[in-house]
Amino acid sequence: MSCPSLQNVSYFSNMKKIAYLTIDDGPSEDFREKVDYLESRGIKAIWFCRGEALERFPKQAIYAIQKGHIIGNHSYDHPYFSEISLEEARYQIDHTDHLINEIYLQAGIKRPIKVFRFPFLDNGSGEDYLKCNWENTNVRALQKILKELGYIQPVFEGINYEWYVNAGFDKCLNVDCTFDTFDWCLLEGEQKYSYHDLPTILGRMDEMVPENGRGLNDQKSNEIILMHAFISLEDFKTLIEKLLTKKLLFKLPEL
Repeated sequence: MSCPSLQNVSYFSNMKKIAYLTIDDGPSEDFREKVDYLESRGIKAIWFCRGEALERFPKQAIYAIQKGHIIGNHSYDHPYFSEISLEEARYQIDHTDHLINEIYLQAGIKRPIKVFRFPFLDNGSGEDYLKCNWENTNVRALQKILKELGYIQPVFEGINYEWYVNAGFDKCLNVDCTFDTFDWCLLEGEQKYSYHDLPTILGRMDEMVPENGRGLNDQKSNEIILMHAFISLEDFKTLIEKLLTKKLLFKLPEL
């Protein structure tokens, strides 16, 4: 493979950083409107859905599938997996799995992949959830359940953060994230550190602390972005528009 000429040296600096958009806790009542908005911006997403919400809003999930989005598993009713039995954990995943199969069947589209995200990003290790510790027996048991049920992590290209690799998130079968929008802080009374409203959450996207989960402005790594379906449509649009100012190339992972 030949190297680019000096005239084309700007090729690399002009390459867009890839972003994989993942959205938890769907489907919601305005799910279709959020899908349509993403479609208008040329963005596909993985929607990690709760089983109980799929039972309430199946048509919204079917609509997303038919538009080319992916429905992932986010458990049935969103428990902390470090606080439930392995039997309950298997039920939470497996029951929702059957609901997703039925949704894809009704959509008339073959389910392309089985992907899972733990509620609260709690992979079974309790307060140690910021890494996938394979020495933890509960973590290993939950990973075994995911494997037995056919779940895999998609190929997310170019995730190069040392903290992410050191945490083992590239080796686990569930999907974690590299950038949490903290959009859940928009809920009344919720806050994390200094993030508590739309201006502070938007400001977080401008920070440059790549090895502490705030690397949107760092070109050395691509991103797995976490948002939530329960925020208002107006706030949803505002956050996406802010993300688009970062010159991100949104795409689905290799399946």
